[in-house]
Amino acid sequence: MTERAGRRWAHYVAVVLGPVMTWVLRVSLPLICVTVLLRSVSYRATVAGVPFRVQGSLFTRRGFSADTNLGSWEFPHVDGLPFGVHVSPENVDVLRLSKAASPDTAAFVDQLKSGFSDQVPWIALWLVGLTIIGVGLGLAMSAGINMALRYARGLPRRPRELRLRLRQLAVAGVVTVLVGGYGVASFDSDWTKQSRLTGTLGAVQLFPSQLEQFYTKQSKAYDVLGAVVGIQASLQARIDAEQTPDTSYNIMYISDMHLAAEYPLVKQYVQNFDVRLIVNTGDESEFGTVSELTPSYLAAMRAVTQTTPMIWLAGNHDSPDTEQVISKVPGVTVLGSKTLLTDGTYQIRGSRVSAYGLTIAGVPDPRVFGAEGAYGSGEDIVTNPLERKTMDEAVADVSKDRYFDIFATHEPSAADELGSKLGSQIRQLNSGHTHAQNATSDIQKNGHINLVEGSTGAGGLDNINTDSVAPPVEFSIESVAANCQFTKVLRFQLADPTLPTDASAVSVGDNVTVSTIYLTPQKIAAGRTCSPATGIGSVRALDTPVDPAVAGGGG
Repeated sequence: MTERAGRRWAHYVAVVLGPVMTWVLRVSLPLICVTVLLRSVSYRATVAGVPFRVQGSLFTRRGFSADTNLGSWEFPHVDGLPFGVHVSPENVDVLRLSKAASPDTAAFVDQLKSGFSDQVPWIALWLVGLTIIGVGLGLAMSAGINMALRYARGLPRRPRELRLRLRQLAVAGVVTVLVGGYGVASFDSDWTKQSRLTGTLGAVQLFPSQLEQFYTKQSKAYDVLGAVVGIQASLQARIDAEQTPDTSYNIMYISDMHLAAEYPLVKQYVQNFDVRLIVNTGDESEFGTVSELTPSYLAAMRAVTQTTPMIWLAGNHDSPDTEQVISKVPGVTVLGSKTLLTDGTYQIRGSRVSAYGLTIAGVPDPRVFGAEGAYGSGEDIVTNPLERKTMDEAVADVSKDRYFDIFATHEPSAADELGSKLGSQIRQLNSGHTHAQNATSDIQKNGHINLVEGSTGAGGLDNINTDSVAPPVEFSIESVAANCQFTKVLRFQLADPTLPTDASAVSVGDNVTVSTIYLTPQKIAAGRTCSPATGIGSVRALDTPVDPAVAGGGG
């Protein structure tokens, strides 16, 4: 009886698994063959004297990329397909490339663009051809395995075998056409709006002044670095010209220093990117004590703020004492206030300031490290209601005709509450706390901008306190146009922020990633002007009248 039941179950399993395995082979083998062909067979051509090869990828890397041994320039959002096209120069005569690109980089870039555009139809045919061949080979392999198994089991050949295989091939052809059609339908004409630089191409932005020094060393490696970086910069400038109006000034967003010694790095980027304003969303300290903010730490902060003003607000690790110390640093404007009450709770108030033509508001985090109850808790289920209540109370008196270009707080959940309460009255929300930047896809939705900054201090003392793996150093630089539009965001991630005194773009290249995101224009009042010449006004309460010159910034 048991043996009969076992045979019955084996029969049922065979009936179910047989078709499943057949279809797994029919689907997986063509995909495997296409993947192998795309990786192993390259398209080769020469453009403007530069030999290059093109490879495709399936599932592993999406979009379009230009790969060099100095890093990659990647555009991941071309269409909805899990398919990628990757261009790499090979066997480049570095001296010839440097000579061709150096006298007139813009003209050389135009030659590259024109020559590569002529190759695009042939590259497309090559990719389609490889895909078709791969699908055919996969189906043939699937059929061969299927027939071999039938032969091994002693089953007769099925009638109309050829017709069956042709039918399968036709179905595969239809599926391939449908997939290609989906790729065309999902093509993003604005695919250049999001890009990412890795390796030395990203790191070299730290060291633009060093390129001239590189040339004086007569080194082939540095010559090609200068040529490739110049080419990439020229191409990027063309994308900038097409996507954005001229930049009036740049704003740098930092957060969660946690006493890390990263202000020299901040200063380097401030200088290299002509940053005119810094917005810091808090967690400067770790335990909220005055003694933590040592003279050397504050000196490093002052070295930045003496030339570039900073707008700062308190995070959940910053106490009222911390707030007072930071407020005395020259060049720092503290938004909002955190006051300890006699019952052990904290009173939170928000404030705003007019800076370079923008209205920037801030509400500090209500929590303080080591405080009692919800004010000292680290559990979201406890703190999120406190965050929401605090934000609701802070903006309760803000009228419906008040607009804010930037509204900053520390905790993303608090920023979400601000967005839900004030809606289109805020153009951009800024926060930190999570020690990780929010996803690119979450930065702008329905016109509104939401930037969650990572830890510019790589976790600092907070990382030591929690005994966790240090996050990368992260910060963003946003461009503001003369008409007050936010046009572009550069997001930086540094895996190893340590910069030795002899650091160069080559030595730190593997640690740096730079992502570029072009922002969709927002609805703002006509005639607005944003410029550093406007200056920074005095701090005011959120509900005081707004300067007419900066009103009407709603998104």
